[in-house]
Amino acid sequence: MPHKTVDNRNVAQHLIQQLKQWDVKRIYGVIGDGILFLLDELGNQEDIQYIACRHEMNAALMASAEAKLTGKMAVCTATSGPGITVLLNGLADAWRDRASVLVITGQVERTKIGTGDVQDINQQQLIAPLAEYSSLVTDSHSFPELLNIAMKTALSKGGVAHLSVPTDIWTLPVNGNFYPLPLTKTYPQPESMDIKRVSNAINQAQRPIILAGRGIQYAQTEAIRFAEKLQVPIMVTMPAKPFIANDHPLFIGGFGQAGTEISRDLLKKADLCVVLGATWWPKDYVPSSVRVIQIDSEQGNIGLNRQVTDSLVGNLAKVIPALTEQINTKSNPAYVKEIQEEKDSWNKQIQSEIGEVSEKIPPAHVFAELGKCINPDAVMAVDTGDHTLWLERIFQYRGQELLVSGRWRTLGFGLPAGIAAQLTFPGRQVVCIAGDGGVAHSIIDLITAVTYKLPITLIIINNNAYFMETSRMVVEGLNRGGSQIPNPDYVALAKSMGAEGERVEKAEGLVPAFNRAFQSNQTTIVEVLCSAPILPHTKILKGMDTINRWG
Repeated sequence: MPHKTVDNRNVAQHLIQQLKQWDVKRIYGVIGDGILFLLDELGNQEDIQYIACRHEMNAALMASAEAKLTGKMAVCTATSGPGITVLLNGLADAWRDRASVLVITGQVERTKIGTGDVQDINQQQLIAPLAEYSSLVTDSHSFPELLNIAMKTALSKGGVAHLSVPTDIWTLPVNGNFYPLPLTKTYPQPESMDIKRVSNAINQAQRPIILAGRGIQYAQTEAIRFAEKLQVPIMVTMPAKPFIANDHPLFIGGFGQAGTEISRDLLKKADLCVVLGATWWPKDYVPSSVRVIQIDSEQGNIGLNRQVTDSLVGNLAKVIPALTEQINTKSNPAYVKEIQEEKDSWNKQIQSEIGEVSEKIPPAHVFAELGKCINPDAVMAVDTGDHTLWLERIFQYRGQELLVSGRWRTLGFGLPAGIAAQLTFPGRQVVCIAGDGGVAHSIIDLITAVTYKLPITLIIINNNAYFMETSRMVVEGLNRGGSQIPNPDYVALAKSMGAEGERVEKAEGLVPAFNRAFQSNQTTIVEVLCSAPILPHTKILKGMDTINRWG
């Protein structure tokens, strides 16, 4: 039930007071006429911080990243017309990765809606493909209920909820109540007979293999124990790589273009793949004959992009232990020895890539050296690009937290995600990693990091190209028009915004540069001039294989 109140409030004041009760710490946004009254009220209080961004896409990406990090609802705002339009790309990241984001946008006055006046657009129609809920506020007294519906939708469904507030609504009185946060989401649990049926199928498999995804975030120990009892290899999607100790004897790394040869080889020989909390299934790398048992917290994920032999739905932190209790303890020294031999061979391959000699620094070497310097509890906000594949291939996680644009895979994610991470966790080291192509999409908000005195480090992998696309064009024999990009002097650009910066051109300069950046208490960039080797298995992927590679 809503909490009754008797104080006099307008819509802007009600929004701030309600968000405070929902434990919202900040709102990301860009100023505009449609939200001036909201910004006025935000400036008159200190409980919720307004983060003044330079670009609406970045504001939305910050909200998406915060929601991914905390599992709570994050908030962003923008004005009407161009403001909400530029938000859309960042909101799409939250939509595809199921991050709970509340969007509050200004709208033209009610008498101008639908007239084609300046900045008039049907916001509900505009945002419809991305939003689980969107409504226009036509009366101030309905605002509390609409806000409550939006919040509950964003949290329960995991995604974007939106309210359009006409400029003449902000200052009108509200008689409605405040609403409490909903109870923690609960998941249905499978029956014991279902657990028994699935465990029997796993027991009958001779060479099972595990694919773990981001769904094991809160069931990491349980997933490892499951693999250890079966004595089978465990491979991961990119977002899940930090969840399994990368030096664990049964860990065989990622899967797909940037994954390990071990995972490909062992999956080809497997007679069963147990999928734990993953919705990613790169068909180009998966044998069609392998049977699949999928275990997930969401019913809608079962069989989403693959046929499954059997499945279980429920809280993985409870389902996996129940399943582990039912499966037989296995001793398969030949299988374990095979895994170790494959890993030894793979490690030799990786070391050769790290030690590659070239005029510029190999990307493999960059990520090997980064692993020596970065804090174990650091947050790594990683942009989309060729560097992302090298990171997955080379970097060995020791407890770091990874932020990526998992399914939308937008350029420009890394820097705004890092800003949100540093604001959310001010005591932790935050490292953003971006390519020279992707960073150009969000570099303007480097000055936002400087303004709020955020000691983030932005590493720019510069190979003078959109090289993920370039490499595919080369392999397919396509004309490379549009793939080569002239870059600004990123170090000079960073310094013009008040940040520190240095360029690294030789491999021996990497570790000192990283250490100087990490020890600085200022916003810092490290631009690394890299070579551009083509990853093995590079090709133009088709349909869902491309979309889901990092899911």
